[in-house]
Amino acid sequence: MVQKDKYSGLSWMTEEMKNDLMRRDKIIEEENINEVFNLKDNSDFSIALHEILVNKYEKSTDSLNLIELNLFLAMHLENAGQADSILTFLQEWFPQYSDIVINSLNEIGAIKSAEIIKQAVEILPADGSWFFETADEKKQELMTKLDRDFSNYPDGKMTDLYRKYAEINRNEIK
Repeated sequence: MVQKDKYSGLSWMTEEMKNDLMRRDKIIEEENINEVFNLKDNSDFSIALHEILVNKYEKSTDSLNLIELNLFLAMHLENAGQADSILTFLQEWFPQYSDIVINSLNEIGAIKSAEIIKQAVEILPADGSWFFETADEKKQELMTKLDRDFSNYPDGKMTDLYRKYAEINRNEIK
């Protein structure tokens, strides 16, 4: 009943949409990976899978296997690129994975995105200091361009890539 209240104030939303969202919420709450794969819409699939991986990671940072980590990192990087900037991921959220995420992107098939992030990582300060404290104007302009290029989805829809990669590696996602 609580879930019905969550969407009841959204008058533009059809009952079918509300039911789909409630189903997705239940899958996430139960961390039901098998049901994630039954979701038809790739956006719903990606959101549910991401939430489950986040929950798993938050319980134990080394609980994700390599396949899950690849998805987790790529999804977080995409979120950072859309909500703020790739620097948010690379220097604030997961600086320890700044090199690994390049491989993660390659693994899921986001080859162009991986190249963009590789270039961004190469111009980060080696000592881990904040990029804008030490970067000259040319590097700042390049980082802004790389951020914009990444956020324009050079490899196409990431949700499609996540789904394809997850389907290929379904037995590894627990």
